Amino acid sequence: MNMTKLIGAIIACLMVLSFATFLCADVFAAGGKGNVKQLGKQMYIWHFDEGSGKKTKDATAGLEGEFVGDIKWAEGISGKAIELSGKVGSAQYVKVPHSNELDIDEQITMAAWIYPNSLPTGGQENKFTIVFKLTYYMQLEPGNGNASQIAYYFYEAQPEQYYLSDATVKPKEWSHVALVWDGTKATFYVNGQKSNTINHKGPGKINTNVVQFGGEDAACCPRFFQGKLDDIVIANYPLEQKELDTLMKASSVNPQSKLSITWGEIKRP
Repeated sequence: MNMTKLIGAIIACLMVLSFATFLCADVFAAGGKGNVKQLGKQMYIWHFDEGSGKKTKDATAGLEGEFVGDIKWAEGISGKAIELSGKVGSAQYVKVPHSNELDIDEQITMAAWIYPNSLPTGGQENKFTIVFKLTYYMQLEPGNGNASQIAYYFYEAQPEQYYLSDATVKPKEWSHVALVWDGTKATFYVNGQKSNTINHKGPGKINTNVVQFGGEDAACCPRFFQGKLDDIVIANYPLEQKELDTLMKASSVNPQSKLSITWGEIKRP
């Protein structure tokens, strides 16, 4: 082979390698349709203030959830809440259909007011599910029955494993819990106070499964929250601590003012 042909062959190989690298990078890039780059900064809030019926809507985009099982309406942190007591063979959870809005894999905030009537004990199969999609979820970790850590998981984000808050919640009292992930680090908050931060690099997994509040039956184990849930939030961007504080304060006013205060004080450029 003469020098000209050799150089041509090398250039061709480099072009093939470069194209293959581009394809691989594209395969492993974030692919969710609900990320900031697709929809801008978006936050969805289920206040559960309907107080009757078997459906509940997000107050910002109208994402509707349907009750599965005998979920009760109860008094919330303000206004109404849902109360769950699901178990194996008698599932209870709110099911929100898959949508582009909830197809998130680059960054996320999950938050909720929770009032556990009891706390999980025993093995991992006994976790209390707060928010669940077969992509991302937030739960209460089994403990000694007197205090529980917040558990978080985002499939395929690395290292892929369970992560736990240092801070804990107690039974029979309202606590505000949140997980904020910016694509590289995830931070837990309990009652507005920063707990701990862990390294967790995205993007995460995407799929077309439903979102569920208060229970799950689609992963390894049926896991059901025991108690009340109010003001569940899913956002496609990492909320700052002051924004989480605003969410907490908005929940303490009368139900008619919740939404206006939330949107009036949280900056959404």
